[in-house]
This record gives sequence, structure tokens and C-alpha cells, in this order.
Amino acid sequence: MNTFFNKIRHKMLQEGKTGKYLKYAAGEIILVVIGILIALQVNNWNENRKQQKVKRSYTSSIINDFKKDSAALQSLITQLERDSLVFNSFTQRLLSSKSNTDTIVKMFRYEFPRYIRPDYSFNNTTLVNLIGNNTVSYPDDIRESFAALIKIQKDFERTNNIFIDKYMDLLNANAYPFEDYFLDSGKSVRDSIWDHKDKLQLLADFERLSDWKLAYTQVTLNYAKGIQRFTLRLRKNLEELP
Repeated sequence: MNTFFNKIRHKMLQEGKTGKYLKYAAGEIILVVIGILIALQVNNWNENRKQQKVKRSYTSSIINDFKKDSAALQSLITQLERDSLVFNSFTQRLLSSKSNTDTIVKMFRYEFPRYIRPDYSFNNTTLVNLIGNNTVSYPDDIRESFAALIKIQKDFERTNNIFIDKYMDLLNANAYPFEDYFLDSGKSVRDSIWDHKDKLQLLADFERLSDWKLAYTQVTLNYAKGIQRFTLRLRKNLEELP
């Protein structure tokens, strides 16, 4: 192609057609510029397509993580709401005129919701990596939501661990033989241990454990519901992205 154009230019110069040559040269330059612009446009289109593919991959991974976290949070919320009902029942019965020490012993031994999730972590590896990756383009409000969610998750984990550590210290210090321990020493043995516990100490232990477990339940429930709502809104926004 270059040889063809060179021959045309050479022929024009030999024939003294300088004006036509200049017009032809200008046209050739315009064609070259247009070709370069088209090549740049195609290159930009390819780069944008690659970035969109990476973005969709990140978005899909984050949405899947949100689904896993939402399911786990809902399970936690259900358990905490059930524990809240138990403590509300305790409060009503303790305020009843019929309540006595035997009532508290039975509540403590058979009904106290002592189990607690030992730790909690979120599926946020992709989200954390994305926050440090500025090459993937997301709207500013969504990027701000990513950072806010990570902060809330960390606050939840830290608060949860503080409550759990204290509660487990109290629970282990009491050494009460609850009914569904893995090692079953037999009902007669458990009856004997409970019967020989100092009643005032038992009441104090029940009050202290109940206080911490109730505080944990309320604080954790508020965190879990808040994160659940935040995650669902953010997930909806991500699903609506082009």
C-alpha cells in the first residue's frame, strides 16, 4: 500500500502538479490521523471491556459473600431473638409474687440459654482486596459503603469478642452441671451438686451470668440486624449496576 501511494506522489511531482500533490498529501495525513484515532478508540474499548469484566467478577464474588453472610446473620439473629424471649420470660417470672429460690434454680438449671457463638467472622476477603484496588471503577457512594461495611464488621467482631471473653470466664468459673453436657454423670449426681450449692451464691451467679448474657444478646442482636440491613441494601445496589 505504501509503495502504491509513493508512486502516486512521485508521478505528481514529476508532472509538476504541486497543488494536487499538497491536497493529496493533506488527505493522506488526515487518513493516517483517522486511522490512529480509530486504533485508539478500539484500544480504549478493549480496555474498558476488560475492566468491566474484572468489575463484574468482583461484583459477583462480593454478592455471593453477602449471601453467605446474610444466611449466617439470619441464623444468629434467630437464635438471639429466641434468647431474648427466654430472658423476657425470666424477668416476668422473677417479678411474680410466686417466684422463689426454687423457681430461680429451675430456670438456671433447665432454661438458661448459656450457649454463645465463640467467634464470628465475615466473608469479606474480596471486599477488603477491592478497597485497596483503585483500578476497578465503582461509584463513589458504593465505594464509601464498602469501607463503612468493613468498619461496622470490625466493630461487631471486636465487641462480640469482649462480651464473649467475659461471659465465658463467668460461665467456666461457676462449674454448674447443666443437663446437656457432653459428659453425662447421671441425674442423681447432678441433683446432688445442685442441691449442695450455696443458695445465695447460686442466686448471685445466676444474676451475674444473666446480666452478661442479656447484654451480649441485646448488643449483638442490634449489630447483627444493622449489618444485615446494610448488606442487603448494598447488595441491591450492586445487582443494579450495569
